[in-house]
Amino acid sequence: MTEYEVPARVTQGRSIWPALLSLLLIAALAGTGYAGWRLWQQRAVTEEIVAAQDSLLRRLSRQLGDASTEIQQLRQRQSDVAEAARRNTDTLAALASRADDADATLARINTTIQGGRSRAQLVAVEQLLLIANERARLAHDAKGAADALSLAQDRLGALAEPQLFAIRESLAAERGALQALPGVDLEASALSLSALIRRAPQFPQRSRTPAQTSVVDNGPSRDLQPAGDSAWSRGWSSFREVLGAVFILRRNDKPVDRLLPPEQEALVGQLLLMKLETARAALLSHQTGVMRATIEDVEGFLDDYYRSDDPAVLGARAELDRLHSLDLDPPLPEPGRSLGLLRAYLDATPR
Repeated sequence: MTEYEVPARVTQGRSIWPALLSLLLIAALAGTGYAGWRLWQQRAVTEEIVAAQDSLLRRLSRQLGDASTEIQQLRQRQSDVAEAARRNTDTLAALASRADDADATLARINTTIQGGRSRAQLVAVEQLLLIANERARLAHDAKGAADALSLAQDRLGALAEPQLFAIRESLAAERGALQALPGVDLEASALSLSALIRRAPQFPQRSRTPAQTSVVDNGPSRDLQPAGDSAWSRGWSSFREVLGAVFILRRNDKPVDRLLPPEQEALVGQLLLMKLETARAALLSHQTGVMRATIEDVEGFLDDYYRSDDPAVLGARAELDRLHSLDLDPPLPEPGRSLGLLRAYLDATPR
């Protein structure tokens, strides 16, 4: 190495440092400028953000104010609703109390109505029992009385009242006693009499007279002279002798074929029809005595004026004998015990 080489290096070294310092200064200035620019940019952004936040805060403040107002209004409404709910609760309580009172009133009314219905049914049963007594005692209608008792039994059974058991038991006994009576078919018997009335005009008649007179000239009858010597006796004797010389009375029991004119035979037929009509009317009115007496009269009339050997007349006699044996008015049991029990129950039951 020469002496000139060392200074050259020193000079070269000294010339690099200013350039480096300049570069460092430029870099520092650039960094500072960039940092300032970034700072300015961030400040601008921050200001925008702050402005936006202020705007948001103001909007939120307004919304909070509106919300507070709405909250106050809602609280007022809630208070009003609570007051209305309290009033409604009081009203509902009053309504519930009224409903309870109404239920109690309806229960009392229902009890009264049910009792009234039961009593009305019992009064109807009483009327049926009165009808049964009337049919049995006055009309002697066993079937009608039994039907009335049957209806009364049905109505008492529909009530399902245990206290009425004794009345129902008495009704069953009375109805059984009425049904046990021998029945008489009045319709069939009346139809039989109607058939006889229709056939009666075809019955052959025969007229029978109780006595027959004949004119005989037999001289005076001495056995008719009465005893005694008075003038009246002698006059009566003379009158009897004159009559005995002209008329002789003789009895003839033999039937004759025709001793009545046709118009009188028609009268006999009408009399027979009237007697049969009377017998039918007595049958339908349950008059046993009148019917039997009328039938006996009809049978005697047939014997007197109709041929007893004719089959039609014999058949009529047989039918009349059967009707004569009927008992239209048998003694009926009196259905009165059940009526007495029912009336006692009605008197003991409060209205």
